[in-house]
Amino acid sequence: MADYKGIKGFKVQSLTSDPAASQMAGGTWSAGGALNTGRSALGGSGTSPTTPIVMGGAAPANSATTETYNGTSWTEVNDLNTARHGNASAQQGSQSATLTFGGHGPTTGITESWNGTSWTEVNDMSTSRRKSLSVGIQGAALTAGGHTGSGSPGATVNTETWNGTSWSEANNLNQSRESMLGGGLQSSAIAAGGDNPDNALVESWNGTSWTETTDLPAQRTQGGGTATSNTAALIFGGSGPGSTAAALAWNGSTWTEVADLSTGIDGNTGSSGSTTAALSVGGSPVVTATEEWSAPAAFKPIYQGQVYYNTTSNALKLTTKSISAGAWASGTDYPTAANGFSGFGTQTAAMVGAGPTAGTATYTYDGSTWSAQPAMNNASPSTARNYCSGIGTTTAGLFVGGEPAQAFTEDWNGTSWTEVADLNTGRTFAGNGIGTSTAGMVVGGYASDLTAVVEEWNGTSWTETADLGAVRQGPGSSGGTTSAVCISGGDGPGSITVDCYFWDGTSWTEGANVNTARKFQGSSGPASNDTVALTFGGDIEPGKTVNTEFYNGTSWTEVNNLAQKRRSYARAGTTGLGLYTTGDTHPGVTAVTEEWTAPIANETITVS
Repeated sequence: MADYKGIKGFKVQSLTSDPAASQMAGGTWSAGGALNTGRSALGGSGTSPTTPIVMGGAAPANSATTETYNGTSWTEVNDLNTARHGNASAQQGSQSATLTFGGHGPTTGITESWNGTSWTEVNDMSTSRRKSLSVGIQGAALTAGGHTGSGSPGATVNTETWNGTSWSEANNLNQSRESMLGGGLQSSAIAAGGDNPDNALVESWNGTSWTETTDLPAQRTQGGGTATSNTAALIFGGSGPGSTAAALAWNGSTWTEVADLSTGIDGNTGSSGSTTAALSVGGSPVVTATEEWSAPAAFKPIYQGQVYYNTTSNALKLTTKSISAGAWASGTDYPTAANGFSGFGTQTAAMVGAGPTAGTATYTYDGSTWSAQPAMNNASPSTARNYCSGIGTTTAGLFVGGEPAQAFTEDWNGTSWTEVADLNTGRTFAGNGIGTSTAGMVVGGYASDLTAVVEEWNGTSWTETADLGAVRQGPGSSGGTTSAVCISGGDGPGSITVDCYFWDGTSWTEGANVNTARKFQGSSGPASNDTVALTFGGDIEPGKTVNTEFYNGTSWTEVNNLAQKRRSYARAGTTGLGLYTTGDTHPGVTAVTEEWTAPIANETITVS
């Protein structure tokens, strides 16, 4: 086998095994020692899987039992002063120093401190609650949310911090919830999911305030969790609805499913506050089970484009996006349910605007939150920017054309909109926009009738270039001014096509067809070439589709579908990280946002 020292500037490492995306990606669960007293909804603390402590819980009545673990077996120690379940604890505490607070006994604000031998009651919480978030250490704890025992549903947004002596109210959660998963420290924590009703909302705590961030892939409540900060967390078990075995790792921006627990469970607690070594303890109905999580302490990171040589399999390998394993997940709803919007940018930095119900309003999306931006200039009903094309990024972008067959171009500089040079041929229902704000294209659309006209933007003006091989209304498109693709679309009144045209910088050539004919679909890909592309949703005449297809430079392959059928929506992103929001569900419109993520994977390079 050749000794590859370097490939196009890469230093090729020799590795005995393929690199992992993260430590947690290589983690596994195994059976641990059984509790002496089976319990659910108990509190837990610990920074090591060999030195945790759990307290309280339902067994099935409120329990005061406290147990410590040595890595093999549990030992009962002195009881709490007040029996309770649904109590929170200083998650990063230890067998010699921790804190438990709140709980149902009935609902209580009682706080107890542990000195390694016995529990002592200290100052109560300001707000009595149960099933609140568990965060911190004995001298610096935090709790948020929970059930106050009054009203319906009774969940609260209240957050309190503990300074070793007393509780003080802090900035509230954005949404009232109980039974959240997560944890961390008083200075940095994560609150995931919860009940009010069951939801997938995630909020990040920076020591001062809560900020909404990337949602869980699905609803989750009443499970275990552990975290060392708001950028490193592990959650496991819970109900969503129905008990689940799924475990999810958090890296500060995305949730990744890792190895499952051996069985679905809810009412369990997380203990041993590390994302590489943790415990799932107890659960409903009053089980004694303990499962131990272990992930490698040392790991080889994986980066897209990394080249290495696997000495075990004698194979030269490359890390790349595994589009076939990509999937859509729920994002944060757009502020307005509508269709005919347009968008540009990336999954975590997107611009969306216009549309029949929004006129010229625009919003940016950071991956979790929509923020209102200045409106575009053309505000009258006859110039509202419906069904226009979007090109660029949130610091430099364009909205072009719009209904009815408009020629307007507006430039976004990251702060404000400016009207610049018009198209030569006004149009609506053109492609999704190609290239960048200084080198872009629009293809096809509807002028006075369906058109094949293509125009190219140089940062200052539009120039007509070679036409498409056929008229197109509502096609998808992606790429750049030297290499692009125009994807299916309408080719006549009431008709659609599977045909795709590819641009080489000079002319359009018909190439590989999509599997599902459609128009008014979304599409995404690099803003530079036609070697990869993604198309999704759209109108299949009659009706809508959830179908998503990926182009690999040769052919189109169906991959994981959208959750909701729709057309005429805003989109942004690439084939690895995409976004679409709002749209026409016929009948009705939607504000739903879905996010496409394709994981990084290792692939063998074939050398001839």
